[in-house]
Amino acid sequence: MQISIRNITKQFDRFPALGGVSLEIGSGELVALLGPSGSGKTTLLRSIAGLEHPSSGQILFDGEDVSNLSVGERRIGFAFQSYALFRHMTVLNNVGFGLKVRPRKTRPSRAEIRERALELLDLVQLGGLENRFPSQLSGGQRQRVALARALAIEPRVLLLDEPFGALDAKVRKELRRWLRQLHDRLGLTTIFVTHDQEEALELADRVVVMNKGEIEQAGPPVEVYDDPATAFVSEFLGTVNTFQTTLSDGIAEVLGTDFPVADADIGEGPQRRHGPAIAYVRTHEIELLSRERAEGIPAIVRAVFPFGGSVRVELAVEGYDTPIQAEVPRAFFEAGEVRVNSGLFVRATNARVFPQYN
Repeated sequence: MQISIRNITKQFDRFPALGGVSLEIGSGELVALLGPSGSGKTTLLRSIAGLEHPSSGQILFDGEDVSNLSVGERRIGFAFQSYALFRHMTVLNNVGFGLKVRPRKTRPSRAEIRERALELLDLVQLGGLENRFPSQLSGGQRQRVALARALAIEPRVLLLDEPFGALDAKVRKELRRWLRQLHDRLGLTTIFVTHDQEEALELADRVVVMNKGEIEQAGPPVEVYDDPATAFVSEFLGTVNTFQTTLSDGIAEVLGTDFPVADADIGEGPQRRHGPAIAYVRTHEIELLSRERAEGIPAIVRAVFPFGGSVRVELAVEGYDTPIQAEVPRAFFEAGEVRVNSGLFVRATNARVFPQYN
């Protein structure tokens, strides 16, 4: 099912939670709403579900305006971070609950509800646990029950609000892979809210980065990560170093290398091609050079964190007040080039430069 969000606004007292959000979500797409707390992502999700009523704008499902329809009329499958399972009900009854409370005319028989619930428990790999209670399940199992319950009503769209937020890191990763496989199998249009960048980039077909009730950028994960459209997206995604610099004819110097301003629509105005700017360089875009090469900017190693396949290095760089973070291959570290208090040279291999406006 295709979802069209057209100029949605939402005001809570004097606080603007959504400021004219427009977004097209294709049928069968898996979309992540990503952003910091207060960015409006959950308000947007709840507006799509019908749990919040926008102050203005429209929400369309396959071209039909559903803005004034109830949650039940929209046929939304919704799974919460807290699972919201009924503790006094078995797993089987939890999954079948949405079918049992349907109006009598559309309510399946008890046998049909049981059969549907058992099928879904097999689908989410919980077959055989139908007689257990939520307290007898792990966090990952409870989340799967919540998803099965959301799917039981045969929803037109599946909405997930921080679905893995209450789980530990290992279980989160396992369930991410499982959810992607489940989505591909069912083909449902799915939207999930997360503040976890890795989760959004790994799972989604498209990532929508939100900030202060507006969409900063929407696109495939690789595009959003590699080609951020705004300074906010550059700083929010990944681990970055921030540099204050100066534009001269649209060019800024960062760690001894010149980079063009990132804004393609910068125009010809002198206030945009000249003046203060801010540059963002990811940790893996800072190259460490041996002392023998004597290229780049002199630096002193202040700390080394040799964990995993790459090594994180903290550097004091000549001419810069704050420490700089770099990520280097483990082989470079093992060669003995990176030691605390040793001297070497650094340079940026890439940077995203944005003008700073008054």
